Amino acid sequence: MIQQLKAIFVRLPACLTLMFLTGAVLGTTPVTAEELKHVEANGIIFAYLEEGEGPLVLLFHGYPETARSWASVQSRIAGEGYRAVAPFTRGYPPTTASETGDYSVRVLGQDALALIDALGEDSAILIGHDWGASTVYEAATANPSKVTKLVALSVPHARAVADDPSIFLEAPHFLYYQLPFIREWVAMNDFSHIDGIYQAWAPTFDVPETELADIKATMGEPDALDGILGYYWALFDSDLNEGRVSSAESEISVPTLVIAGDADGAVSIERYALAEPAFTGGYQFEALNDIGHFPQLEAPEKVADLIVDFLKD
Repeated sequence: MIQQLKAIFVRLPACLTLMFLTGAVLGTTPVTAEELKHVEANGIIFAYLEEGEGPLVLLFHGYPETARSWASVQSRIAGEGYRAVAPFTRGYPPTTASETGDYSVRVLGQDALALIDALGEDSAILIGHDWGASTVYEAATANPSKVTKLVALSVPHARAVADDPSIFLEAPHFLYYQLPFIREWVAMNDFSHIDGIYQAWAPTFDVPETELADIKATMGEPDALDGILGYYWALFDSDLNEGRVSSAESEISVPTLVIAGDADGAVSIERYALAEPAFTGGYQFEALNDIGHFPQLEAPEKVADLIVDFLKD
């Protein structure tokens, strides 16, 4: 383990250099007030985008992105007869920040379950990408009676990374985001670090400038970085994670679809096979060729097809 950790820190300077040297200055495309709805859940005022009518489908975004990253997939799901709701997750403006500073996976799962109630339903289909995937794993483990089906993108169940520090070689940002002046680094040169993240995690993807502009506008809101980076800070806070249920020993008892790209620069595709035993309620895994960490952006039609087929099965 010591040698693996040494390798991580040897790699850190290159990662930090990437933060300064990549990217371009872009404009912003903030979400207009007319598009947004708001609801209080779990002590947070959530802003969300909604389309369609029918059974509730909640789509949770990850990092670095916003609720808009689901736009194409959300529209397709809504067109198939579902009420598709994409919230801006806690700490991502215009959703409010956590008053307690809690951005743990435990509380993210509670957010998902509370949103089901706040939106007037007893249960929902949960879909999540990246941190959103961790969110839906936690919610389905904590209260499977409220989750009819589960879809996770680009992050495997905790069983795939348990007691394996080599995950930090694939995703060293989990470590360097702990540095005391990381806010300034991330924000430098109009958040050029975000350009570098997309290049590294999705090397085959020509990310639209509008997507980069949206997340940069969000991250540029006052105090937003404390919430957005707070997800990473909370991961190493044992007090905040006390009571988390989606551990390596936990199981998912609801039907689950997992989607991952084989060109993902943050999580190797081989890890997903390690997680398969955690799914006891039915499991489908789809690997997408030449797709990186953002399948819903890189291949929205394919992802939408897979999700719709899974929901209607």
